[in-house]
Amino acid sequence: MNTDTTAERRITFPEGHQDVVEALLVDGRFLLEGDPAFMTLKQHVDFYQAFFRESFGLSLEYHSEYAFLQSGRDSDPLSRDVCIFLGILCYELDREGYNLLEQLSFHTLEFEQVEQMFEMSSFREVLDATTNLQDAQARRNFYNRLHRRRIIERLDDQIFRFTPAHKYFLEFARSVARYNQRLAEEEE
Repeated sequence: MNTDTTAERRITFPEGHQDVVEALLVDGRFLLEGDPAFMTLKQHVDFYQAFFRESFGLSLEYHSEYAFLQSGRDSDPLSRDVCIFLGILCYELDREGYNLLEQLSFHTLEFEQVEQMFEMSSFREVLDATTNLQDAQARRNFYNRLHRRRIIERLDDQIFRFTPAHKYFLEFARSVARYNQRLAEEEE
């Protein structure tokens, strides 16, 4: 005879569990080092990897500076648009002589400066074909989404900086570049 009661089978969640789930699952945002919820996650990373995988079929990506949930979906328009945005921004910053990694990791940017770069960009066709990036108003809404997802931090109405979450998208771009390079080498 099974003598387990509901109370005996109850799972004990870490303190701050609701904040972790709300940030990652409900809000779909990056958790950043320094957030109380990030500290909870860091202390119980194995639990949360199993929790999100078994409960929702999602993969928890945990890095020393940030964490987020990754789904198995092949199409994520926001991630695609962030990659396009960063790709064009990096190209334009490089063209103007800035150190890309230093600029993205340690400096602030002005929305107006970025807007000027995008308006004068040689990638105008790409921007026009990307709904979230096609004009100044669409990009302003896009910046708000990046802020809500914790990819950028708005310091005021005119200035922002990238959070460590941008590193995920840069690493993704590197892996695509390596993959394309391997394909090209195999064709030779």
